[in-house]
Amino acid sequence: MAKIELLFGGPIAHDEEISVENYAYNWDVSIETAVIRKFKTWISYLSNISDDKDNTFFELLLFIGINQMLKLPKITSGTYGHKGFVLPKIIIHGDHGVNKQTGNSVSLTESCFNIIGNNFEDEIGYEYFEYRQIEGGRLPQLAAHL
Repeated sequence: MAKIELLFGGPIAHDEEISVENYAYNWDVSIETAVIRKFKTWISYLSNISDDKDNTFFELLLFIGINQMLKLPKITSGTYGHKGFVLPKIIIHGDHGVNKQTGNSVSLTESCFNIIGNNFEDEIGYEYFEYRQIEGGRLPQLAAHL
């Protein structure tokens, strides 16, 4: 099963920057550690909470862009390295959703991933960079050209 990683940077919203700085100060950790921990807390909270119709925050973010309510695969957080920094990511454990009205499987596209990433940036305030797809738990390998 493919996994999708949405790659993020640090907080860009002033309130979240202050929250991260306070966390770092109160817990006596680096800003980098505080960013990762706060991001992880957001993802854990938002992937488990639902509205009165059992729609998660991420399903609602996607609905804004595609006007279909999909049941999304499991969503967790993780980290990735970039130029010596450890940064947060969202992991979507699958590349298909299920239409909540029809029950049909729907392939999640590049547009879907970018809608989730960009809307998460707008709503929560962490800078969204890009997504990447991991095939069977590994990054896709480029074929050698002879």
